[in-house]
Amino acid sequence: MRRDQLEHAIRTACQIIGAESVIVVGSQAILGSVAEGALPAEATMSL
Repeated sequence: MRRDQLEHAIRTACQIIGAESVIVVGSQAILGSVAEGALPAEATMSL
């Protein structure tokens, strides 16, 4: 999952549940808390 895909999923989830935020859990959760350029390419890959 790319960062833009994660951001889209978060926005959509917030709209569906009527909340301002959600909690992201899993191997790609780091994408939401670290600047995109600050991570090595390996960190954004998921099996």
